[in-house]
Amino acid sequence: MTNRFQDRLFAPPVQGRAIFPGWYVVGFTFVMQFIAMGLVYYSFGVYLKPLAEALETSRFSISLTLSIEAIVVACVAPMIARLYAEVQIRRMLTLGTCALAFGLMSMSLIQETWQLYVVFGGGVALGLVSLTAIPSNLLLANWFDRRRGLAMGISQFGISISAAVLVPVVTWLFLTLGWRTAFVVCGAAAGLVLVPMIWLFAVKTPEEVGLSPDGTFSAKAPKAPEPVTWTFRQALATRDVWLITLIVGPCNLGIASVLLSLPAYATDLGISEMRASSVVALTAVFGAIAKIVLGMLADRLNLKLVVALAVLFQVLGVVLLLLNTSYEGMLVAAVVFGFGYGGTAPLWAILLANQFGRESFPTIMGANMPMLMPFGLIALPLTNWIFEVQGSYHSAYVSLIGWYVLAALALALLPVRNQPRQQGQLA
Repeated sequence: MTNRFQDRLFAPPVQGRAIFPGWYVVGFTFVMQFIAMGLVYYSFGVYLKPLAEALETSRFSISLTLSIEAIVVACVAPMIARLYAEVQIRRMLTLGTCALAFGLMSMSLIQETWQLYVVFGGGVALGLVSLTAIPSNLLLANWFDRRRGLAMGISQFGISISAAVLVPVVTWLFLTLGWRTAFVVCGAAAGLVLVPMIWLFAVKTPEEVGLSPDGTFSAKAPKAPEPVTWTFRQALATRDVWLITLIVGPCNLGIASVLLSLPAYATDLGISEMRASSVVALTAVFGAIAKIVLGMLADRLNLKLVVALAVLFQVLGVVLLLLNTSYEGMLVAAVVFGFGYGGTAPLWAILLANQFGRESFPTIMGANMPMLMPFGLIALPLTNWIFEVQGSYHSAYVSLIGWYVLAALALALLPVRNQPRQQGQLA
């Protein structure tokens, strides 16, 4: 169901109107992921030290918040995916925005570590899963077919550029206002920006406004495909889902280990806090560029080749990070690693859409997320545990090479298909 503003905005193209309304959806998902991922995920490295000092605990204890968040996201993702497939999308997005905004503002009230786990690891996590991969990629898979890679790349440009913009902004807010007031400002800003955009731009399928994917118009009012529901158990029994998990999971682990420990790693080497945030920002800038570049390449080249390129750049970035401990050397590593890590999120979505089709997309993504959960669960805690034991992040970064080898092996075994696999087809 659309409102009258959406009926006007998403009217079928007429003579003299060159913009396909699906690009409004791309812009909306860009902003949604920019805010949610930037404030919850990428800025967590900024939160790490202040929270550890204020709550009088270790960095390892604070980093467990992301493990709890990963468990919550994995547990609720299949249910959230089914709701997005079946329920009015504006309501779901509004509820997700409320969870994110109120969760961030409630962070200003915490006094104990367990409260951090409940508020950020629980409440904020519900907002994150309701506003990022599932709804954004569902919208884009519905609105685009031939140019899906480009659309997802532009949309997820918002994920990486959020680190380039929001990590320095949040750092400044923490230094200027103090961490409690900064959380209130971040939560309020998220709600004020997202709620109006949801009611303007959230249209689940092009068929709702008389269009078809990629912008074709039909007077016969095209019918949206019926959603196909995948369960977590069915996903566990499907080889392609496992292979995609073993490609994407190690990359997610590497991204979390590097990006979220990078501010602490850099400051431990004597680099200032603002310079450390600039290294993260540069990584994010090239990650954002990579999303568009690799998304476009995925539309034109062999998909396995494009995924292999992303993995290779991540490996090279980690090696450069290990070899260069100066500020300038870290900037070089940031460029290379950023270009590799930026492609992971859109390429995951493209792989799922390519292998399983538009009808299955939201629920297969929701079913796949619990399978990816262990990688996010262990990433930052394992990295910080190694730091606590050895007093350095060096060994943690070295261990990432083995995870990338696993991703490369899984990619070699994945048969990329011209026709989407049907539900329940195992081999």
